Amino acid sequence: MTLTLAQASLLAALLLVGLAGFHAALATGAPLGAYAWGGEISGSLPPRLKRGSALLAPVIFAMGMVVLVRGAWLYADSTREMIIPVWCIFVFIVLQVGGALRSSSPGEKRIMLPLYVVLAVLLGYIGFGNPA
Repeated sequence: MTLTLAQASLLAALLLVGLAGFHAALATGAPLGAYAWGGEISGSLPPRLKRGSALLAPVIFAMGMVVLVRGAWLYADSTREMIIPVWCIFVFIVLQVGGALRSSSPGEKRIMLPLYVVLAVLLGYIGFGNPA
């Protein structure tokens, strides 16, 4: 089975929206600190990191929307203009891979690292792909 650019963009967007939801949950006090921000804080995040997650949640959600535009799910006429924004998202996610690799948290390495790697692969495919 071959993954089309549209399918890859839908999958990547769903993962990004889920990641945005994760950060929104962290911002509201969900006890998931072991899976984010280096995994040094188990339980709820301190206020400084809650603010960071509150800022990240809409940014990551917007990244998902950019990926949907690139895959022609939204604003199909603008797919070509989304190549550079998709590569910027790719770089952001690759940096997250590096952070997850350096993390001392087993939970972050077990859950977030594979998520970031899958996203990086999908975004690379979407960035190189030619929309139909």
